[in-house]
Amino acid sequence: MCEYFFKKEQLETYEWLKAQNLNTDDNTLSYWSRTYRTQNVKDVVNFAFRKISEGHNIMNIGGWVHMLLKSGKPIENVISDDNRKYTELFIKENQWADLRVHEKYVKDAVTGDDLPLTLSKDDFRRSLEALFRKSTLYKDMI
Repeated sequence: MCEYFFKKEQLETYEWLKAQNLNTDDNTLSYWSRTYRTQNVKDVVNFAFRKISEGHNIMNIGGWVHMLLKSGKPIENVISDDNRKYTELFIKENQWADLRVHEKYVKDAVTGDDLPLTLSKDDFRRSLEALFRKSTLYKDMI
C-alpha cells in the first residue's frame, strides 16, 4: 500500500477497514477510504454487521457495503438513535402532537416539512427547533 497517496484520515479509515476482515480486496478498501467520508464508511460497515447479527443473510458483505456506499442513501446509525431519543423528549416537553417520528426521518403534519434523523446532532437539534417554531407559527396563522 502506498501510504503517501493517503491523507492521514484516509489511512486511518483504510486501516480500520482492514481490521474489519471484510471479504474484499485492498484496492476496494483503498477506494472507499479515499472516496467516502470516514463516518459514512464506518456507518455502512457497522450497519452491515448489525444486519448480520439480526439474522440477515448477507453472503458478500464487501459487495453489500460497496452498493450502499455507492447509492449514497443515508444509513441509520448511532446518530439516528440519539436524534430519535432527543426528538421523543422534545415532543413531550413541547407537547408537539403534530410531529411524527418515522424510521429515518421526522415529519411535521402542519408544515409538511421533514428532517432526516441522520443529520449531525447539532444540525439536527437546530433544525428541529426551527421546525417547531415554523410549525407553531403556521398553526397560529390558521
